[in-house]
Amino acid sequence: MNEIVFKSAKEILSMILEGNISSKEVMLAFLDQIEKYQPQINAITDLKEKNALLKEAEEKDEMLKSGQIMGPLHGLPMTVKDGFNVKGLISSNGIPSLKKNIAKDDAVLVQKLKKAGAIIIGKTNLPLFSIDWQSTNTWFGQTNNPYRIDHVAGGSSGGSAAALAMGFTPLELGSDAGGSIRVPAHFCGVCGIRPTEQSLSNRGQFLMPGHPQGLRQVTMAGPMARTVDDLILAMSVLSQRDEISEIPPVDFFRSNYNGASLKIAFSKTMYGLEIDEEYQNLIDKFLKKIKSGGHSLHEDQPNYDPDLAYRLNGRFFGYEVAAGSPMPPFLTSIFIFLFIFFKYRDIHWARSSFRGILMSPKMHLKSMEEKERIGDQFIDFFNYYDIWITPVASIAAFKHQKAGKPFLVNGKKVAYTSAMGRFNFDTAVAGHPIVVIPIGMTKGGLPVGISIHGRKWNDKKLLEIAKAFQEQFTQGFIIPKSDFS
Repeated sequence: MNEIVFKSAKEILSMILEGNISSKEVMLAFLDQIEKYQPQINAITDLKEKNALLKEAEEKDEMLKSGQIMGPLHGLPMTVKDGFNVKGLISSNGIPSLKKNIAKDDAVLVQKLKKAGAIIIGKTNLPLFSIDWQSTNTWFGQTNNPYRIDHVAGGSSGGSAAALAMGFTPLELGSDAGGSIRVPAHFCGVCGIRPTEQSLSNRGQFLMPGHPQGLRQVTMAGPMARTVDDLILAMSVLSQRDEISEIPPVDFFRSNYNGASLKIAFSKTMYGLEIDEEYQNLIDKFLKKIKSGGHSLHEDQPNYDPDLAYRLNGRFFGYEVAAGSPMPPFLTSIFIFLFIFFKYRDIHWARSSFRGILMSPKMHLKSMEEKERIGDQFIDFFNYYDIWITPVASIAAFKHQKAGKPFLVNGKKVAYTSAMGRFNFDTAVAGHPIVVIPIGMTKGGLPVGISIHGRKWNDKKLLEIAKAFQEQFTQGFIIPKSDFS
């Protein structure tokens, strides 16, 4: 196995700039890794033609020789989630009828990555409509966890997380509406950030025809990587000013954290949900390390209505799906209700989505006001605490199973969407940034992570804190064994 494929993006870029390795050599290493392990992991949905990729890498090398550097990602190969348009590659969102839908343009964030010098080598797998915490669809199949291939990689950015963990890419672009970056990062032992809401452009994030902006109220694009340092690098590129985004960019070049002692809130669980005992023990060990590092810990959580936030996530999902649906609203509402209820066995999420599709302008305004009120309650909370640490889900990665099947956690039955979504849906509605980092491994060889929440628009400070925590209190990324026999 070529060691270069597991180095951080920053390490690879430094080697390229210093002339220790060429972009072409890096490209060949990643393509070789994909060729070897794609059959077992099944993370890549569409890969550019090899000769075209090598030619692009050679062009980056020639530019460097003449003193030209496109940007901070010059010559770096990387992949992006299928849900983002990449010119010349398939954009399907897991929908079988769109398996030949070739994007004619790049998503805004893909444009920024390319402008910074990145080479997009291919796209990664996701579930149908990007709705599930396991990445499988009928036309491409299931993505497997690199640590145990009989387990899921998470979803909906499961192909993204698996590609990172297996050394197919050093950097990824994912998206998150209800844990779609956070859960896969947790399951595959990598890092990811769901940034402050609407801080990055959703233009060209493909949901279905009629949705050029994706789901604006609940979905956020964000980078994934094996180190938080690489997340900072990616965010410095993705947050650059463009001519389309409506919100000014966040300053990712100014340092915001000097290593001072932090006042940290933590929640051992959320809403009384069961947390797997072994996972909880790993969280407790991590918290003890933080405390020994001079930070103060307080068991607390924001004062908000989690059930309302959960319903709002469903409402906004339904409302925006209806806007791009080719069917009349009532038929769309019936389809979405039946799809969610029978697939995920969650009557509350199904009912909220149903109501969102039929939501009147007056009800939409009321829902926006409720969303803003929840956001304000989180702002109040972060006026008192620097960060908030929570579990990412009830469990580590689970074995491949039918969506909607409940889990047995500590001998108790926990609903499918509760074990995954209740930790992530309502915090998405609050709109603050959330970073996931890996904190250890279970006895069964599966990685686990934690969510670190921060104040709105303090993404850089949150990332710097997460970087310090990853470097000081964890082993960092752990390379999976490549023997899948």
